[in-house]
Amino acid sequence: MKKISVVNPATEEVIGEVPDAGPEEVHKAVTRAKKAWDGWRKVPAHEKAEMLREVARRIKENTDKLATILTKEGGKPLRENKDEMGWGASCFEFYGELARASRGRVIPSTEASQLNLVVKEPYGVVGAIVPWNYPILLMSWKLGPALAAGNTVVLKPAEQTPLSTLEFTKIFDCLPKGVVEIVTGLGETTGEAIVRHPDTSLIAFTGSLSVGKHIARLCADQVKKVHLELGGKDAFVVCEDSDLDVAAKAVAWASFLNAGQ
Repeated sequence: MKKISVVNPATEEVIGEVPDAGPEEVHKAVTRAKKAWDGWRKVPAHEKAEMLREVARRIKENTDKLATILTKEGGKPLRENKDEMGWGASCFEFYGELARASRGRVIPSTEASQLNLVVKEPYGVVGAIVPWNYPILLMSWKLGPALAAGNTVVLKPAEQTPLSTLEFTKIFDCLPKGVVEIVTGLGETTGEAIVRHPDTSLIAFTGSLSVGKHIARLCADQVKKVHLELGGKDAFVVCEDSDLDVAAKAVAWASFLNAGQ
């Protein structure tokens, strides 16, 4: 299998290699996740919440190790990467508890003898494709709600920052086997295979506008659910009475931070 080198952006030193998993390996991962889904979607809410809280606990416990790896492969300051671990842990805690609180609702009926219910059901296997600038936080944003709702996940980290994500194989082993599958590789090989696979029911992608459009077209052809968070810049409104020195520093800080620098 072809390998991808992971390079420290500061020193240009190769710090690791990961597989470029193609369609065959993706198929194996999706098959395992689909098999695990039948059991995972039936796990009682309180048990699921306990497991997701355990994921959060393990992230906190391994903050220093995870942040150090992410600093080497991503280049952001160690302090920011430690913060990212805390945000990721909070996400798993939040969605674990949310899963205990809501599965649907009762709505008013048109007849006194009727009871109308809305019951939320999981999609199945979710394909999650994550960028390099906030790999752990954006992974958590995708996995937390997906797992809490009873889905299983096939996760692809960005090829620039896969090593910190692969460390999560040890964190996720508190979940049933197959509930989270991690595959590494390039977008045009591994990512494309995840999107095209007939057994991924929903694709969650964060990345560029051009790739997002491509994924949207592929999902439309399959009538597949898709969630896209695409690149771009938000408007920054500076009011007439603002302190321009403060505003200029704020916009520069926000722009560079979200670019992963």
